[in-house]
Amino acid sequence: MLLANVINMPLEAAISRWYYNDAKRILRSMPDLKIIGVTGSFGKTSTKHYLYRILSERYNVLMTPGNFNTTLGVIRTIREHLKPHHQIFIVEMGAKQVGDIREICELVHPTIGVVTAVGEMHLETFKTVENIQRTKFELINSLPADGLGIINNDSQYIHGYNGITSTCKLIRYAIENDGDYKACDVKYSAGGVSFTLNGKEQ
Repeated sequence: MLLANVINMPLEAAISRWYYNDAKRILRSMPDLKIIGVTGSFGKTSTKHYLYRILSERYNVLMTPGNFNTTLGVIRTIREHLKPHHQIFIVEMGAKQVGDIREICELVHPTIGVVTAVGEMHLETFKTVENIQRTKFELINSLPADGLGIINNDSQYIHGYNGITSTCKLIRYAIENDGDYKACDVKYSAGGVSFTLNGKEQ
């Protein structure tokens, strides 16, 4: 069995590379597609669904389904679900080790990135919070100069992070801390949540 695995490894790698290249081909055929990356230790799935619901009012939107937030999951979504009529592709990006987010970004090349939170999840594989920070911000640091990064300034490990290397426009949102956009007068009721959004001139 060990010998069979050794023999199969190059074949499996070649198949995976073919799927990867096919996904890249599909994306290249859609140059006007706007790609939004969403990551975070928590909150990324909810944010993905909120964005999908709001943007679908005006655009044809596809989002990665379920827990398809790995490179292979994104490849499968592209090959099986992305169609020429789609205008926006929302990609949830999960990670269990350094480099996972960068790998997805190298596939899809997002122009907008959202980091919802950085917390102490998956420490068994990341080893340190600093590694988690660096990995989540691989999304922001992969954005082009004319891209847009949106980050949660209330998250402890986002607020004080100084490892951003991208020159893209950066918007910080918050409830407690300072931010470019701040939710005030937040009220919770059986009918939902209401708040006043105060924003700086952009």
